[in-house]
Amino acid sequence: METTVQVALITASATIIVAVITFYLNKRADRRDSIQQRKLKHYQELLDAISDLAIDDTDKNEANIRFARAVNTIALVAPKRVIDALMAFHDEVKFSNKNKTIEGHDKKLIDLLLAIRWSLMLPFKDDPKTFNFHLVGSKPK
Repeated sequence: METTVQVALITASATIIVAVITFYLNKRADRRDSIQQRKLKHYQELLDAISDLAIDDTDKNEANIRFARAVNTIALVAPKRVIDALMAFHDEVKFSNKNKTIEGHDKKLIDLLLAIRWSLMLPFKDDPKTFNFHLVGSKPK
């Protein structure tokens, strides 16, 4: 086989291989972005539902239903670390827990938020020792 034919075959093969690899990497990135967007949507719904529970003048029945739906659907997109933190938070705040404390609630909420932030692969690191957050509610009118 002539050298020019060999060079042409190698060039064509390399072009096809590069195109296939590029296509695969782009599809993988698109899929990752799509999953991240779905996660963000579910996490927003969960935090909105938790916020409704903290606002004094909201319908608590509706807020509890919304929270339950958000908790029960988040397993579709959340990694185990988030689900574990969510279940620990739920165990702390559920009606049947007679040992609830504000400190326990806030600790479990912070753990949940840190797990969510980790899951979203934010471009910065949170220090669990200094991360501080509590729910902000409102007083009734």
